[in-house]
Amino acid sequence: MKDIYELLNDMDIDENEFEEMEVSEFEKAKVKRTVMKSLKQKKKIKGWKRNVATAAILVGLSITAFGLTFPAYAGSTPIIGDIFRFLDNGRTGLYDDYKEYSTEINMTEESKGIKVTINDAIYDGQTVSVTYSIESDRDLGDDPIIFDHLDIKGSTGTAGSSKISKVDENHYVGLVTASSFNVTDEETIKIKWDIDSITIPEKQQEINGNWNFALALEATERNTQLSDRGAEQNGVKVNIGKLSITPMSFIVYYDQVVSEVVRNKWHGVYVDIEVKDNLGNSYSGEGNGGTGDSEGYNMSWSKTFGKLDSNATKLIITPHITLWEHTSENFGSVEITKDGPMEMPIPKKSGKGKEEFVLEDIIIELNK
Repeated sequence: MKDIYELLNDMDIDENEFEEMEVSEFEKAKVKRTVMKSLKQKKKIKGWKRNVATAAILVGLSITAFGLTFPAYAGSTPIIGDIFRFLDNGRTGLYDDYKEYSTEINMTEESKGIKVTINDAIYDGQTVSVTYSIESDRDLGDDPIIFDHLDIKGSTGTAGSSKISKVDENHYVGLVTASSFNVTDEETIKIKWDIDSITIPEKQQEINGNWNFALALEATERNTQLSDRGAEQNGVKVNIGKLSITPMSFIVYYDQVVSEVVRNKWHGVYVDIEVKDNLGNSYSGEGNGGTGDSEGYNMSWSKTFGKLDSNATKLIITPHITLWEHTSENFGSVEITKDGPMEMPIPKKSGKGKEEFVLEDIIIELNK
């Protein structure tokens, strides 16, 4: 049976027959990874055959600009030009413009044969976002778990997210975010990022090491607009407190206020928001967490969305309300006593299952 190189050499290729098409950063990396893997496996093939095959493949790869390159070091490992977009993989578009406004860090720590490099970082006045890459002397599996902590100086509490993706053998890229509950709208912040261990789930193996970073970040430019608009229905009120608009995103700060009637009926209340503008654009976003009373009824939230269309004059914010019942399957509570933890019973309330409804749109006129 002919291999891929022989099949390509037998083809009569007309470069005019190629059709340009857009592909995601993730797809580009997968294709390049496959090409490099194939080349490594065919090292014994005569030079002319390999070169012709490679040229034929690269004709197809050259249909669009890459966020990846083939450096001459690290075994020709593909380098991700924009980790923000690569990891989002076209899912939300939230991070499309983050790379342009981020700060290039390129700080590396090595421990136990594993190099971790902070590539870029950005602070929008609410959330710190840090991209990183990992180069390992061993396979860390398809989904390694990074036990890390992104600490913002002066913060009493944070919410955040973490994601990682395998690029090729022994190489990974990731994104970690943290939003402080009390440190907001600072011009400069100091952060520490400490990684204590990396776990390989497939092997149930934990690699303990020390990958510790410290850096300071200046906030991106931003315009803040206060708001007193809100909506209320069925005992739940949502108030929009302010907007913070940056060159690559905008943040909506909002509060939920829950009536005594709803508190007595339902164990939990959650408010999410959907945002579009007067031009018909819909914006994807990620929540930054929130703070409030001990039972989670009256809460202050924030949510970050992608780049705002500069021609938009209004935002249409639609609150989505979810009320739910606590059960043994979805809720557990313990009290720490001198005799050890004690499971707390779930208080009985009349609300059963889950109830959802949508409030009226809240219209925000944008300052121009």
